[in-house]
Amino acid sequence: MNKRFLIILTVIIVGFIGIVSYGKMSDKANNLEPQRSQNVYGKADSKVTLTEFVDFQCPACYGYYPVIKQVKEEYKDRVRFELRNFPIKTAHQFALRSAASAEAAARQGKFWEMHDKLFEGQKTWQAAKDPQVYFDQYAQSIGLDMTKYAQDRVSKEVLNVINTDLGDATKLGVNGTPAFLLNGKKIESPEGSVEAFSKVLDKALADAGE
Repeated sequence: MNKRFLIILTVIIVGFIGIVSYGKMSDKANNLEPQRSQNVYGKADSKVTLTEFVDFQCPACYGYYPVIKQVKEEYKDRVRFELRNFPIKTAHQFALRSAASAEAAARQGKFWEMHDKLFEGQKTWQAAKDPQVYFDQYAQSIGLDMTKYAQDRVSKEVLNVINTDLGDATKLGVNGTPAFLLNGKKIESPEGSVEAFSKVLDKALADAGE
């Protein structure tokens, strides 16, 4: 065998091992009892829930981020806000890794802090060869136990949460991000302004007698 053939053969074998390993990891996650993300902000027992499915590398989600952040603050005493994962891996190469970092932070009660860091730094980490350097910096800056964080972000439990969110999104007809649901029903994404979201939420609150 010549040297070039051996190199090609080695690359194929390594690639095959990687595919098999990822498949085994996915199988382990799929064998777990489905666990959805539990990222809630605002009034937990509100009759009005606004759910957002996001991809942390999505440019549109980045555009909506400051608007949703302001809306959450203005309605936190009246509305329950949920954020769930919809990493579009075919379009965004770091979507899954960023979601895993956020869910790892959630296991230490710091999901929203990591959520903000990921969006605010999106333009930087998405251009990196390895964004994990930035994700780890964010984790350290918000005070995470770095050993636990490093274990959680690659764990089958975190992958299971993300996969469960993805499965739910598909059932709900979500095909892009950001996607919004009002009390579990998909709605057209309001115009990206605080006023547009306020109109939707005010009506829902009035209808619910809140």
